[in-house]
Amino acid sequence: MRILYIHQYFTLPSSSGGTRSYDLAKQFTIAGHKVIVVTTSSFLKGFDFKDAWTVIEQEGIELHVLNLEYSNKMSFAKRALTFVKFVAKSSLRVLKIKSDVVLATSTPITIAVPAMVKKSLQGVPYIFEVRDVWPEVPVAMGIISNKLLVKLLNAFEKRIYKNAAHIVPLSDDMKRSIEERTTVSVKKLSVIPNISEVLRFDSFDTNKSILAGLLGFTPVKTVLYAGTLGMVNGLRYLVDLATHLKTIDSSIKFIVFGDGMEKASLMKYALENKVLNSTLFFFDPVPKSQLAQLYYESTVASSFVIPIPELWANSANKFFDCLAAGRPILINHRGWQAAVIEKEDVGFVMDYQVDNLQQEARRFADYINNKSLLKAQQIRARALAQRSYSLDIAVGSYLKILDNVVS
Repeated sequence: MRILYIHQYFTLPSSSGGTRSYDLAKQFTIAGHKVIVVTTSSFLKGFDFKDAWTVIEQEGIELHVLNLEYSNKMSFAKRALTFVKFVAKSSLRVLKIKSDVVLATSTPITIAVPAMVKKSLQGVPYIFEVRDVWPEVPVAMGIISNKLLVKLLNAFEKRIYKNAAHIVPLSDDMKRSIEERTTVSVKKLSVIPNISEVLRFDSFDTNKSILAGLLGFTPVKTVLYAGTLGMVNGLRYLVDLATHLKTIDSSIKFIVFGDGMEKASLMKYALENKVLNSTLFFFDPVPKSQLAQLYYESTVASSFVIPIPELWANSANKFFDCLAAGRPILINHRGWQAAVIEKEDVGFVMDYQVDNLQQEARRFADYINNKSLLKAQQIRARALAQRSYSLDIAVGSYLKILDNVVS
């Protein structure tokens, strides 16, 4: 079949960012299907995009790339404008592409518009993948507060679900949210979590050390954070944790690889707390292909979210990368990921209340110094990735849905 894959932020392992769409698209092509991706140049580095649209072939995947930049550093208004531009131009583009089915993956929620246009004008069914439950999340964060706009967005969300042939939320919590707030039939919902690509995280060199080269010394105990430094991530919590731990155990080092609108203020805050370049270090993002080495060199990896329950339903790439790399995971929130960590004993769940951070820091210091526990958690994390979140499982689930929708 011909699968039209719409993802505004499609990226490759050679760049930084999540590669779920790439991993799925590549496996769809291996299974004998033709995959055409409509995306933007935002996260595709190493290419020269001069024209409005550029068509390139990448590992059997046909990419239609709109020359349109996006960054987490942009204001909300500027980001909203990029959403509108992509909607307008991609809605025209998809009508020129022959396909049997459309797979549209959010965010933003506006990614559904070209899929709906394709269905309305050409009768092509679409599957809608929910990476964040919009507008529930921005409303909960206070980003969208206008009551009329909220009402319109809720109506738009329901229309997307109603017209979709199938809906794929990335977690059970997201599925539950959709069920509670809409009248979507359970038969139209299938949870396919993010992917732990275990083979990618086997690519490390035991005789190499990226961290030693960057730091000038080899850290004994490291907490890795590799990802976006945005408002949602709430990394002031990480800075506060590093501040408390400096007086408890200064051998624990926090290493951050990433970028985002909060980076400058976080570095300033770390400097004020006297942990910058002492026990907390910031570096630029690295390509996905280099993450395996960084995870191998780390004691524990981490994922943080601000204390808004609606955000705890997310399916963070970092969570699945930790498992694939066989590294215990540190988080500071509740939700389904916390439940998995505690049930499977593959990491450490901290209290999201910053008032309890000093006590939590002491508890974490005891944890990261428990070598036997960490070793056991490494083994369990890797096993969980292979058992529950492997690429093969996700691809198998998706191919069944695609076949059912097309037939």
